[in-house]
Amino acid sequence: MRPLLVCLVVAVALPVAGQGTITGHVRDASGFGVASAEVRIAGGPLGAVTEASGAFKVQGVPAGTVKVTARRIGFRPGANDVTLTDGQTVEVTVVLEPTPLQLEQVNITARREPYDARLAGFRQRSQKRVGTFITRERIDASSSTSFSDLLRGVPGLKLVPSARSNILNAVRFRGQNCAPLVFIDGFPASADEFDVDIVDPSSVEGVEIYTGMLSVPAEFNAARGLERCGVIAIWSRPFRPPPKQQRVVSHAELQKMVESQAVFTAAEVDSVARIEPASFAPVYPDSLWKTYTGGQALVEFVVDTYGRVELQYFSIVFASHAEFGEAVREALSRARFSPAQKGGRRVRQLVQLPTHFDRPKP
Repeated sequence: MRPLLVCLVVAVALPVAGQGTITGHVRDASGFGVASAEVRIAGGPLGAVTEASGAFKVQGVPAGTVKVTARRIGFRPGANDVTLTDGQTVEVTVVLEPTPLQLEQVNITARREPYDARLAGFRQRSQKRVGTFITRERIDASSSTSFSDLLRGVPGLKLVPSARSNILNAVRFRGQNCAPLVFIDGFPASADEFDVDIVDPSSVEGVEIYTGMLSVPAEFNAARGLERCGVIAIWSRPFRPPPKQQRVVSHAELQKMVESQAVFTAAEVDSVARIEPASFAPVYPDSLWKTYTGGQALVEFVVDTYGRVELQYFSIVFASHAEFGEAVREALSRARFSPAQKGGRRVRQLVQLPTHFDRPKP
């Protein structure tokens, strides 16, 4: 009888390439994070789009040495080589250099504000530090949905229910049992209890509060001494036409428009769009002005064939403080340009505008 031969088959798994993660930032030459930059891992489909801070994250990157590339309209492409092992997370920074697409930098060194005669007294009194002042910027930062919420925390002020007037949040100042006098745009709102919650915080530009009769400015003295219980002066926002409801266009869509020549870059036109200086006056954000904080912002938008800014294409490429980018956005809603020209006709142009804010200390 022949011996039984047994064949043992051993399965050997072939090595599988490991994977890792690449995180990092895309920055400009000054170190600011660049938003909406396209990041790719060369040789494959992996990639990401940077956030507002310039940050990105790409997972599932094959282990080994790979090239990380980044590109964005208005900048020359950048790249970095990265080596990673299985399961490793590696951080990388890709720097992009600007192209001539950008306009000349605009420098803001003054506290410019759209002129509104109604608010002149409010702004002057706010510099004297008598009373309590609530600015538009503070209102935006508070995200208050009711006016009484906006008043919470004001020194010497309390909110109490008033059964007589059926008001849930009646205002009283320290040591007073009577209602303060409320002014709206310089005129007494009521000689009796006033329900402050009928005022929409989004419609208010500023508030000034005087808790005692001795601190009330002469402008708010009233007949029969009604200001003896204190004064709340409310100033409405300057009138601006309501913005049109427009869909915000993504940077990827904008890039496709440039590629299809529905919109041109500065390098592609014969005469670039030029801003009319007198039409562009960003408001230096109040909190940054008061703390002598400087900074800069680079924004991107499209100028149409009539020299108007198409704000649905607006985006902040980078900003040292978000308030600077928003200040530029607001100013561009009123700005005018000389439109770009190509081949003897007006064309739409993609514009990048660098703005520098500076308030030197005295």
